[in-house]
Amino acid sequence: MADNSSLQSRWSTKKWFGFDLDNTLHTFRHASARASTSVFEAIRAEMGSRVKIASLRASYKEILRSGTAHAFTDGRSSAEYRRERFAQLLQTHQIAFDDAQMEHLLDIYRVSLQAHLTLKPGALDLLRVLRGLDKKVIVVTEGPADAQEWTVRELGLWPWIDVLVTTNEVGKAKVDGLFGVVLDKYHIKANEMVYFGDHALRDVQAAAAEGILAVLYDETQESQLDDLESLRVDSWVTVQNILVRE
Repeated sequence: MADNSSLQSRWSTKKWFGFDLDNTLHTFRHASARASTSVFEAIRAEMGSRVKIASLRASYKEILRSGTAHAFTDGRSSAEYRRERFAQLLQTHQIAFDDAQMEHLLDIYRVSLQAHLTLKPGALDLLRVLRGLDKKVIVVTEGPADAQEWTVRELGLWPWIDVLVTTNEVGKAKVDGLFGVVLDKYHIKANEMVYFGDHALRDVQAAAAEGILAVLYDETQESQLDDLESLRVDSWVTVQNILVRE
């Protein structure tokens, strides 16, 4: 069992604080959905397609589901992944396109994504607190290296992060041993780290399997702080309050 006081004591011994990026430190799901919708609207308005946006969205959802099965481990750039997905979408709906039109769709997606990037409440303040406590911050995330580096910079997080690791860079998904590689590469002992992520399997279970103290980030449920085997926090403010508890 654990309470706020014992958690503060336990976390204070951790040298490394690890985080997932998408949907943990920022609202990627919302931003990417808005960016995708902008592309669907352009396909209808600018490419003369009569396909309904709902149909484009459904097809794209299936393309994403099958295309991210290996969690971006093949080393390609974000533009290559997006180009492939949009080409599949257009081909699925028998919409003709040329290179210039494809580049235009890629630009629309990037601009919209940039406009809708939003930090989770309290995320930046927490990283600043960790720096003040002389902690190291490592972001371990699934996605293309270039896209995740761009996201971190756009969100203003780069100065507060010591290490950024992506599946694309390492060539392993979280569930396939990424955390073990990270520990070895950066000479981190498992008991020196606490890791936060929004996915029970890919974040929490995968990190815990390597001996890392893992915490689920879930805004939809109340924090659960009384069991070290199933820790859950509902906000970054909660984590900060534990760390700086008088």
